[in-house]
Amino acid sequence: MPQPGIELVRDLIARFFNGHNPDLAPEFFAPDFRWHGGSVGSVHGIDAYTAAIRQFFAGLPDAKAIEQDAAQDGDTVTMRFVVQGTHTGALWGIAPSGNRVVWDVIMMYHLSDGRIVEQWAAEDWLAFLHAMGVFTPPWAD
Repeated sequence: MPQPGIELVRDLIARFFNGHNPDLAPEFFAPDFRWHGGSVGSVHGIDAYTAAIRQFFAGLPDAKAIEQDAAQDGDTVTMRFVVQGTHTGALWGIAPSGNRVVWDVIMMYHLSDGRIVEQWAAEDWLAFLHAMGVFTPPWAD
């Protein structure tokens, strides 16, 4: 049975994120959209989110999310991804390393009237920073 919320998020990932097209934001997000990024903070409003995602794409111009799992419960969609890209541009004050980065992500999307109104990100930022060469976990060789 089709789940429209999952299909909306899959379309978002394909066209907006993997397609690197932030101009599509109004098609997917409510104007007062809220993104909660855990340790990297929160962003409120579609314009602020679009600016943040443009910065992200500038640092990882080939970033791609690969879906691993998807579930929908009412108006909430949860997806697990592996995200990968190459750190070829400055990102969050970190100079380009040229390193390939791969990290795990779990996202929850709350939908209303066919748009995403709120999103929660649980991302393995330590794996991300380790791959960029700016963090060494104590267990690494």
